[in-house]
Amino acid sequence: MFNNFNLSDEEILKIMSDYKNLINKSSVINGKIDEDLQQEIKLLVFKILSKNRKNKKIF
Repeated sequence: MFNNFNLSDEEILKIMSDYKNLINKSSVINGKIDEDLQQEIKLLVFKILSKNRKNKKIF
């Protein structure tokens, strides 16, 4: 769905905010939210949505 877009950080954060409840629901282990799992999910989402970016060279 998002593979053909060049999303900015703000756009990606908006998507993650929109899906916050689903991320939280998917982060539950033994009835509690596992913050490490939640962070891993968010990192993976960010990584996937930002993979089409062109790399900026830093001098």
